[in-house]
Amino acid sequence: MLATWTENADEISATLSTDTRIAMENENLVLLDGAPDGHRERLRQRFLAGESSAMSDEALLELLLSYAIVRRDVQPLAKSLLARFGSLDAVLAADPAALRKVSGLKSATVALLKLAEHIRRVPAVTANEKTSPPNTVTMPATTEVPAVVEPTVVPEPTVAKDGVQPRVVGERKLQVSNGYNLDAAQLARLITFIGTKPESKKISSAELIEGSGLSARQVESLVSIGSAIGLITPRTQLLSPFGKLVAHHDIFLDSVTTLEFCHFLAAGSIRNLVWFEIFNDMLATQPPMAQPAWSAWLRENLAGQYSERSLMKHVAHEVRFLLDAYLVRNFKKLNLLSETPEKTLAVRRYAALQPLSLAAIIYTVGVRSDARVLQFAELHGQPGSPGRVFALDAGTLRSMLETLHQREWLRFEVRHGLDQIRLVEGFEPLEFIAAAYQNRAPQPRIIPPHPSPAPMLL
Repeated sequence: MLATWTENADEISATLSTDTRIAMENENLVLLDGAPDGHRERLRQRFLAGESSAMSDEALLELLLSYAIVRRDVQPLAKSLLARFGSLDAVLAADPAALRKVSGLKSATVALLKLAEHIRRVPAVTANEKTSPPNTVTMPATTEVPAVVEPTVVPEPTVAKDGVQPRVVGERKLQVSNGYNLDAAQLARLITFIGTKPESKKISSAELIEGSGLSARQVESLVSIGSAIGLITPRTQLLSPFGKLVAHHDIFLDSVTTLEFCHFLAAGSIRNLVWFEIFNDMLATQPPMAQPAWSAWLRENLAGQYSERSLMKHVAHEVRFLLDAYLVRNFKKLNLLSETPEKTLAVRRYAALQPLSLAAIIYTVGVRSDARVLQFAELHGQPGSPGRVFALDAGTLRSMLETLHQREWLRFEVRHGLDQIRLVEGFEPLEFIAAAYQNRAPQPRIIPPHPSPAPMLL
């Protein structure tokens, strides 16, 4: 009986009515590859039971795909998507055109992924919130509009407009340093030359080599490092808006403001593979380990995505680069990493994050997600969030947000058990960085009009 059903499954399925097929699927009778299989039902039950194994990116994506692709094992497709885009967040945030290029993804599946991404980004707004929020903050009155920096585009071209995390454009970058260290003097030399070409639409590597006096390998590595920390735009090799500010105010990366924002852009970007994995996964989930264990952990987690030879060669280089940057060179000022006498390394909670830097970071998250209302979880628990990359506990981050609320740079509201952060119209990320460099209060680019004075009654 079972053999007969297996041999004729496709023919029978084709003749069944839509309602009958849906009913059979709900009862777990639809066949996968011509054989009965309870795998999908187990996925659903584990998810509904809240099992930790059902909450991984792979398990969640596999469960989601199972509702769009009925008669095929979708686990390989889930693994392929995660390998290509880096995480479940990045898969959902990916451009539909990029998704359609993945073998096995049809329009219906792409639509389901984008629907899931859209639903999770819709803010919870109640009827009362649509009128006049009780905890709003009035912007201070001013009679003139101060000069501010140019309108901000997030200083990283791989930033997504439809998700908190940057969308991966192309492959994740295993090699950021290419075996070099973060040499601030050489990077300043390169940035200075790029700054002499403000009208250029693109600067070639040959021009950078000739103009900076650096070797080809040095230029390649410095451009890569400068791109990772948000100063240089890849492909065009021009200064980003943030890079222009740094070139004018902090060319040698001495300011804590510069380092805080660079750390967020670098460790918070999923494209910088090793940087991102270390600060968002390894340091957040693993006990303190020595440098060789860092490399071993990364190689184990990246196995199958790169050749064994590439992992053995490049992972060790990238780990050395990061440890040198945070224990010896400029990023040492942040005191984010601690080393024990036994040479094990751990992350420190960074409670010294400056208010202006945090404001710039939060508004960057807003630009990435194309939202003016953010949930607290978007700033604390998610990989790539400021809370994760600075190892902040929830209480410390809430206290910092209260400070920004009191300074009227954003509105921090607690409603119906949800902590919401409302961004103030007119403020842009780099205005906060510019204010820190210039030792002044930040000003919104668009000042709300003053109300007309009431007529005098004679």
